[in-house]
Amino acid sequence: MTNPATQPHRYRATLALDARATLGECIRWDEREKLIYWVDIPGRLMHRYDPATGHDEAVALPQEMGCFTLTERGDFVCGMRSGYARLDRFGGEFTPLASPDYDPSKARFNDGRCDSAGRFWAGTMWDPRDRAGGRVYRLLADGRFSAHCNPVVIANGITFSPDGRRMTLSDTPNHVLWAFDYDAATGTPSNRTVLRHYVPGGGRPDGACVDAAGNIFVALMAGGCVEKISPAGELLAVIELPIPNITCCTFAGDDLRTLYITTARVRMTDAELAAHPEAGGLFAWRLPDGDAPGIIEPRFAG
Repeated sequence: MTNPATQPHRYRATLALDARATLGECIRWDEREKLIYWVDIPGRLMHRYDPATGHDEAVALPQEMGCFTLTERGDFVCGMRSGYARLDRFGGEFTPLASPDYDPSKARFNDGRCDSAGRFWAGTMWDPRDRAGGRVYRLLADGRFSAHCNPVVIANGITFSPDGRRMTLSDTPNHVLWAFDYDAATGTPSNRTVLRHYVPGGGRPDGACVDAAGNIFVALMAGGCVEKISPAGELLAVIELPIPNITCCTFAGDDLRTLYITTARVRMTDAELAAHPEAGGLFAWRLPDGDAPGIIEPRFAG
Protein backbone atom coordinates (compact mmCIF):
# COMPACT_ATOMS: atom_id res chain seq x y z
CA MET A 1 0.00 0.00 0.00
CA THR A 2 1.07 3.60 -0.55
CA ASN A 3 -0.20 6.65 1.26
CA PRO A 4 -1.46 8.95 -1.52
CA ALA A 5 -0.44 11.96 0.56
CA THR A 6 3.18 10.74 0.64
CA GLN A 7 4.85 10.23 -2.70
CA PRO A 8 7.85 7.88 -2.71
CA HIS A 9 11.31 9.33 -3.20
CA ARG A 10 12.82 8.64 -6.61
CA TYR A 11 16.48 7.94 -7.29
CA ARG A 12 18.65 6.65 -10.12
CA ALA A 13 21.18 3.82 -10.03
CA THR A 14 24.28 3.96 -12.22
CA LEU A 15 26.20 1.26 -14.08
CA ALA A 16 29.08 -0.21 -12.07
CA LEU A 17 30.00 -3.09 -14.42
CA ASP A 18 28.99 -3.69 -18.04
CA ALA A 19 28.67 -7.44 -17.46
CA ARG A 20 25.99 -8.22 -20.06
CA ALA A 21 24.80 -11.20 -18.04
CA THR A 22 21.96 -13.25 -19.46
CA LEU A 23 20.31 -13.44 -16.03
CA GLY A 24 22.28 -11.95 -13.16
CA GLU A 25 21.03 -13.14 -9.76
CA CYS A 26 21.75 -13.98 -6.10
CA ILE A 27 24.15 -11.14 -5.36
CA ARG A 28 25.82 -11.25 -1.94
CA TRP A 29 28.43 -9.17 -0.10
CA ASP A 30 31.23 -11.06 1.64
CA GLU A 31 32.15 -8.79 4.55
CA ARG A 32 35.26 -10.86 5.31
CA GLU A 33 36.84 -10.70 1.86
CA LYS A 34 35.30 -7.30 0.94
CA LEU A 35 34.04 -8.82 -2.32
CA ILE A 36 30.68 -9.26 -4.02
CA TYR A 37 29.62 -12.65 -5.39
CA TRP A 38 26.84 -13.12 -7.91
CA VAL A 39 25.73 -15.57 -10.60
CA ASP A 40 24.54 -15.61 -14.19
CA ILE A 41 22.15 -18.55 -13.98
CA PRO A 42 21.67 -19.64 -17.63
CA GLY A 43 25.20 -18.49 -18.45
CA ARG A 44 26.45 -20.99 -15.83
CA LEU A 45 28.86 -18.45 -14.41
CA MET A 46 29.76 -17.37 -10.90
CA HIS A 47 31.18 -13.86 -10.59
CA ARG A 48 33.43 -12.24 -8.01
CA TYR A 49 33.43 -8.44 -8.08
CA ASP A 50 35.72 -6.10 -6.16
CA PRO A 51 33.91 -2.79 -5.57
CA ALA A 52 37.18 -1.14 -4.53
CA THR A 53 38.80 -1.71 -7.93
CA GLY A 54 35.89 -2.47 -10.25
CA HIS A 55 37.51 -5.77 -11.24
CA ASP A 56 35.19 -8.69 -11.95
CA GLU A 57 36.19 -12.31 -12.44
CA ALA A 58 33.90 -15.09 -13.65
CA VAL A 59 34.30 -18.87 -13.49
CA ALA A 60 32.32 -21.53 -15.32
CA LEU A 61 29.88 -23.77 -13.45
CA PRO A 62 28.96 -27.38 -14.27
CA GLN A 63 25.22 -26.57 -14.20
CA GLU A 64 22.88 -23.71 -13.33
CA MET A 65 23.40 -22.25 -9.86
CA GLY A 66 20.20 -20.54 -8.79
CA CYS A 67 21.42 -19.35 -5.41
CA PHE A 68 24.15 -19.76 -2.83
CA THR A 69 24.99 -18.77 0.72
CA LEU A 70 28.30 -18.01 2.34
CA THR A 71 29.09 -20.32 5.26
CA GLU A 72 30.67 -19.87 8.67
CA ARG A 73 33.62 -22.02 7.57
CA GLY A 74 34.26 -19.71 4.60
CA ASP A 75 33.02 -21.74 1.64
CA PHE A 76 29.65 -21.84 -0.12
CA VAL A 77 26.50 -23.94 0.00
CA CYS A 78 24.68 -23.70 -3.32
CA GLY A 79 21.26 -24.44 -4.76
CA MET A 80 22.02 -26.04 -8.13
CA ARG A 81 19.84 -27.52 -10.87
CA SER A 82 20.35 -31.00 -9.37
CA GLY A 83 20.06 -30.04 -5.69
CA TYR A 84 22.29 -28.79 -2.89
CA ALA A 85 26.06 -28.77 -3.26
CA ARG A 86 29.03 -27.43 -1.32
CA LEU A 87 31.62 -25.35 -3.18
CA ASP A 88 34.96 -25.31 -1.39
CA ARG A 89 36.10 -21.98 -2.87
CA PHE A 90 35.46 -19.64 -5.77
CA GLY A 91 36.38 -21.62 -8.88
CA GLY A 92 36.89 -24.73 -6.76
CA GLU A 93 35.35 -28.16 -6.38
CA PHE A 94 31.69 -29.04 -5.83
CA THR A 95 30.55 -31.78 -3.45
CA PRO A 96 26.92 -32.90 -3.85
CA LEU A 97 24.79 -32.69 -0.72
CA ALA A 98 21.15 -33.63 -0.23
CA SER A 99 18.82 -33.49 -3.22
CA PRO A 100 15.25 -32.36 -2.50
CA ASP A 101 12.36 -34.26 -3.98
CA TYR A 102 11.85 -32.42 -7.26
CA ASP A 103 12.40 -33.34 -10.89
CA PRO A 104 15.47 -31.39 -12.10
CA SER A 105 14.25 -31.66 -15.69
CA LYS A 106 11.31 -29.41 -14.71
CA ALA A 107 12.55 -27.44 -11.70
CA ARG A 108 15.70 -25.93 -10.26
CA PHE A 109 16.71 -23.86 -7.28
CA ASN A 110 16.21 -20.14 -7.75
CA ASP A 111 16.34 -17.77 -4.76
CA GLY A 112 17.70 -18.36 -1.26
CA ARG A 113 18.98 -16.81 1.96
CA CYS A 114 19.93 -17.83 5.51
CA ASP A 115 17.99 -16.90 8.62
CA SER A 116 19.63 -15.61 11.80
CA ALA A 117 20.30 -19.17 13.03
CA GLY A 118 22.13 -20.14 9.83
CA ARG A 119 19.36 -22.21 8.25
CA PHE A 120 19.44 -21.96 4.44
CA TRP A 121 16.03 -21.21 2.96
CA ALA A 122 15.90 -21.69 -0.81
CA GLY A 123 13.02 -21.98 -3.23
CA THR A 124 12.67 -23.59 -6.63
CA MET A 125 11.16 -22.43 -9.88
CA TRP A 126 8.87 -24.57 -11.99
CA ASP A 127 10.26 -24.35 -15.54
CA PRO A 128 7.00 -25.15 -17.41
CA ARG A 129 5.33 -22.26 -15.52
CA ASP A 130 1.92 -23.86 -16.01
CA ARG A 131 1.23 -24.42 -12.31
CA ALA A 132 2.64 -23.82 -8.84
CA GLY A 133 5.16 -26.64 -9.01
CA GLY A 134 7.90 -24.86 -7.05
CA ARG A 135 8.61 -25.34 -3.37
CA VAL A 136 10.54 -23.57 -0.62
CA TYR A 137 12.98 -25.71 1.36
CA ARG A 138 14.80 -25.25 4.67
CA LEU A 139 18.26 -26.82 4.91
CA LEU A 140 19.70 -27.36 8.39
CA ALA A 141 23.37 -27.47 9.36
CA ASP A 142 23.20 -31.24 9.79
CA GLY A 143 22.01 -31.73 6.19
CA ARG A 144 18.34 -32.37 6.89
CA PHE A 145 15.89 -30.48 4.70
CA SER A 146 12.13 -30.02 4.56
CA ALA A 147 9.57 -28.16 2.46
CA HIS A 148 7.71 -25.22 3.96
CA CYS A 149 5.56 -22.22 3.01
CA ASN A 150 3.24 -22.61 0.04
CA PRO A 151 3.69 -23.87 -3.54
CA VAL A 152 4.91 -21.26 -6.01
CA VAL A 153 5.66 -21.00 -9.71
CA ILE A 154 8.94 -19.11 -9.17
CA ALA A 155 10.22 -18.60 -5.63
CA ASN A 156 11.88 -15.22 -5.08
CA GLY A 157 12.24 -12.41 -2.59
CA ILE A 158 13.24 -14.52 0.43
CA THR A 159 14.31 -12.15 3.22
CA PHE A 160 14.41 -12.10 7.01
CA SER A 161 13.93 -9.00 9.11
CA PRO A 162 16.89 -7.85 11.26
CA ASP A 163 15.10 -8.97 14.43
CA GLY A 164 14.42 -12.39 12.90
CA ARG A 165 10.66 -12.16 13.44
CA ARG A 166 9.52 -11.80 9.84
CA MET A 167 10.12 -13.59 6.56
CA THR A 168 9.14 -12.56 3.04
CA LEU A 169 8.62 -14.61 -0.11
CA SER A 170 7.41 -13.65 -3.56
CA ASP A 171 5.94 -15.66 -6.43
CA THR A 172 7.19 -13.70 -9.42
CA PRO A 173 4.66 -14.70 -12.14
CA ASN A 174 1.76 -14.19 -9.74
CA HIS A 175 2.83 -10.61 -8.94
CA VAL A 176 2.70 -11.05 -5.16
CA LEU A 177 5.02 -10.47 -2.21
CA TRP A 178 4.03 -12.26 0.99
CA ALA A 179 5.08 -11.71 4.58
CA PHE A 180 5.12 -14.37 7.32
CA ASP A 181 5.54 -14.28 11.06
CA TYR A 182 8.78 -16.13 11.72
CA ASP A 183 9.83 -18.09 14.78
CA ALA A 184 13.62 -17.87 14.69
CA ALA A 185 13.97 -20.37 17.52
CA THR A 186 12.32 -23.16 15.56
CA GLY A 187 12.75 -21.86 12.00
CA THR A 188 9.01 -21.84 11.34
CA PRO A 189 7.03 -19.36 9.21
CA SER A 190 3.32 -18.83 9.87
CA ASN A 191 0.41 -16.43 9.32
CA ARG A 192 0.97 -15.60 5.66
CA THR A 193 -0.27 -12.15 4.60
CA VAL A 194 0.00 -10.21 1.35
CA LEU A 195 2.53 -7.44 1.81
CA ARG A 196 2.25 -6.04 -1.71
CA HIS A 197 0.41 -6.87 -4.93
CA TYR A 198 1.91 -5.83 -8.26
CA VAL A 199 -0.28 -4.84 -11.18
CA PRO A 200 0.38 -6.93 -14.31
CA GLY A 201 2.47 -4.83 -16.65
CA GLY A 202 3.99 -2.86 -13.78
CA GLY A 203 6.80 -5.24 -12.94
CA ARG A 204 7.09 -8.57 -11.13
CA PRO A 205 8.78 -9.05 -7.74
CA ASP A 206 12.15 -10.77 -8.02
CA GLY A 207 15.08 -10.89 -5.59
CA ALA A 208 15.16 -8.72 -2.48
CA CYS A 209 17.15 -7.67 0.58
CA VAL A 210 16.50 -5.74 3.78
CA ASP A 211 18.04 -2.79 5.61
CA ALA A 212 18.69 -2.37 9.32
CA ALA A 213 15.27 -0.77 9.81
CA GLY A 214 13.48 -3.77 8.31
CA ASN A 215 12.59 -2.10 5.01
CA ILE A 216 12.52 -4.48 2.04
CA PHE A 217 14.26 -3.60 -1.25
CA VAL A 218 12.53 -5.53 -4.05
CA ALA A 219 13.93 -5.83 -7.59
CA LEU A 220 11.20 -5.70 -10.24
CA MET A 221 11.56 -7.88 -13.30
CA ALA A 222 10.10 -5.98 -16.29
CA GLY A 223 9.67 -3.04 -13.92
CA GLY A 224 12.90 -1.13 -14.41
CA CYS A 225 13.47 -0.40 -10.73
CA VAL A 226 14.05 -1.50 -7.16
CA GLU A 227 11.29 -0.59 -4.71
CA LYS A 228 11.94 0.24 -1.06
CA ILE A 229 8.96 -1.00 0.96
CA SER A 230 8.33 -0.45 4.66
CA PRO A 231 7.57 -3.42 6.96
CA ALA A 232 3.92 -2.33 6.71
CA GLY A 233 3.95 -2.49 2.90
CA GLU A 234 4.18 1.25 2.19
CA LEU A 235 6.18 2.25 -0.87
CA LEU A 236 8.93 4.54 0.43
CA ALA A 237 11.29 4.94 -2.51
CA VAL A 238 11.91 3.88 -6.10
CA ILE A 239 15.45 3.36 -7.42
CA GLU A 240 15.18 3.54 -11.20
CA LEU A 241 17.48 1.85 -13.71
CA PRO A 242 17.76 2.55 -17.45
CA ILE A 243 16.81 -1.04 -18.36
CA PRO A 244 13.69 -3.15 -17.81
CA ASN A 245 14.75 -6.40 -16.15
CA ILE A 246 15.94 -5.98 -12.56
CA THR A 247 16.63 -9.19 -10.69
CA CYS A 248 18.30 -8.93 -7.27
CA CYS A 249 20.12 -6.59 -4.90
CA THR A 250 22.37 -6.46 -1.85
CA PHE A 251 24.02 -3.87 0.37
CA ALA A 252 27.81 -3.83 0.25
CA GLY A 253 30.81 -1.89 1.48
CA ASP A 254 32.18 -1.46 4.98
CA ASP A 255 29.35 0.93 5.84
CA LEU A 256 26.69 -1.17 4.00
CA ARG A 257 25.38 1.96 2.32
CA THR A 258 25.78 1.04 -1.36
CA LEU A 259 23.08 -1.08 -2.98
CA TYR A 260 24.39 -3.28 -5.79
CA ILE A 261 21.80 -4.51 -8.27
CA THR A 262 21.88 -7.34 -10.81
CA THR A 263 19.94 -7.21 -14.08
CA ALA A 264 19.15 -9.43 -17.06
CA ARG A 265 19.06 -9.59 -20.85
CA VAL A 266 16.89 -12.69 -20.94
CA ARG A 267 13.80 -12.60 -23.19
CA MET A 268 14.76 -9.26 -24.74
CA THR A 269 14.59 -8.85 -28.51
CA ASP A 270 17.50 -7.54 -30.57
CA ALA A 271 15.69 -4.22 -30.83
CA GLU A 272 15.18 -4.05 -27.06
CA LEU A 273 18.82 -4.89 -26.43
CA ALA A 274 19.90 -2.18 -28.87
CA ALA A 275 17.71 0.30 -27.00
CA HIS A 276 19.02 -0.88 -23.60
CA PRO A 277 22.72 -1.71 -24.11
CA GLU A 278 23.41 -1.80 -20.34
CA ALA A 279 21.01 -4.71 -19.80
CA GLY A 280 22.68 -7.49 -17.85
CA GLY A 281 24.96 -5.03 -16.11
CA LEU A 282 25.73 -4.61 -12.44
CA PHE A 283 24.41 -1.32 -11.07
CA ALA A 284 25.03 0.64 -7.87
CA TRP A 285 23.15 3.22 -5.84
CA ARG A 286 24.37 5.10 -2.77
CA LEU A 287 21.98 5.48 0.15
CA PRO A 288 21.05 9.05 1.11
CA ASP A 289 22.40 10.36 4.40
CA GLY A 290 20.10 9.45 7.27
CA ASP A 291 18.70 6.29 5.69
CA ALA A 292 19.24 3.02 7.52
CA PRO A 293 22.17 0.96 6.15
CA GLY A 294 22.00 -2.65 5.09
CA ILE A 295 22.77 -5.65 7.28
CA ILE A 296 25.43 -8.33 7.28
CA GLU A 297 23.79 -11.42 5.83
CA PRO A 298 23.78 -14.47 8.13
CA ARG A 299 25.93 -17.38 7.01
CA PHE A 300 25.04 -21.04 6.79
CA ALA A 301 25.78 -22.74 10.10
CA GLY A 302 26.95 -26.04 8.62
